[in-house]
Amino acid sequence: MTTGEQIVISQQITPEGLAAVRALVGDAALTVVPMLDDGEALPAELAAACTVLLTDAAPANLAAMQRLRWMQLSSAGYEHIVGLPLPEMGVTVTNASGVNDVPIAEWCLAMLLLFERDLRGLLAMQQRRGWDRLPKYQSELRGRRVGVIGYGSIGREVARVCSSLGLDVWAMSRSPIGPRHGHYAVAGSGDAAGVIPTRRFLFAERDTFLAGLDYLILTLPLVPATTGLIGERELRALPDHAVLLNPSRGPLIDEPAIIRALTEGWIAGAALDTHFQYPLPPEHPLWAMPNVVLTPHISGSTGSRQFLPRLWDLFAQNLARHLAGEPLLNVIAAADLNAGSHAGV
Repeated sequence: MTTGEQIVISQQITPEGLAAVRALVGDAALTVVPMLDDGEALPAELAAACTVLLTDAAPANLAAMQRLRWMQLSSAGYEHIVGLPLPEMGVTVTNASGVNDVPIAEWCLAMLLLFERDLRGLLAMQQRRGWDRLPKYQSELRGRRVGVIGYGSIGREVARVCSSLGLDVWAMSRSPIGPRHGHYAVAGSGDAAGVIPTRRFLFAERDTFLAGLDYLILTLPLVPATTGLIGERELRALPDHAVLLNPSRGPLIDEPAIIRALTEGWIAGAALDTHFQYPLPPEHPLWAMPNVVLTPHISGSTGSRQFLPRLWDLFAQNLARHLAGEPLLNVIAAADLNAGSHAGV
């Protein structure tokens, strides 16, 4: 191992994952501490010695961590560390992109089927012992068009799943879509070559992109430039039969605009796994809307049986790269960590 490394783990462990890390660095260079809460500090001596940190949250005494060179987040989202002086400190930050791609894509598939076949209507009919064989209960997804905004790790797996079912996939991104390297992915998942979308759009072309969709799925991070990305203009650009799915972050959507859109029929419905408040208060109007499905941020989360094994696999792979002086997986660009960043689309 590299001399002088001190690896600090602030995350739930798995025996297999911890064994893999120990095999790389040994016991002397490894310290496991309880998971940090926001605003919580590491012990001063440990903070001063730490060179590598696996964590959910940045320690409150980050300024004291002058030896820190790499922080591995255990989440794909990184809005909670935007604006911290990590780039100025010379710290490389990597996220957990790829760890939750599969369950998030499966959540999207569940929501697509729910709306396409009106599964809520079918279940309600069962409760009243009804027998209506309406066309809407017999519809199929094949041939529908889904638009994905943000063609990163999650977006590529969503595209793969949708394409495999015969949906036409369009994608919109801040930069041209092509092969993607240097990112963690579950074997067989995603679209590393970037070949699935039948049409690709830049954000300047959003009106044309949105007007052609049956479903819109948001798979991008929340940064200053993406807050309120989907507002009145975007919601009105969608066809009135379109359904919006958001497994990413609630504030990507303008809250008053989505309430109006769903109330006034600009769009047909929405499936929201991420919200504007946690928990969403019981008096919030979204709860009572018949064209809305709310789930409690479970599309991809720490409760998945594969979350920890995949997270530790990613960390072990990255630790081996770090010790060998090789490029890490899932590096977040320094510019994306700045509070005024225009990244994210």
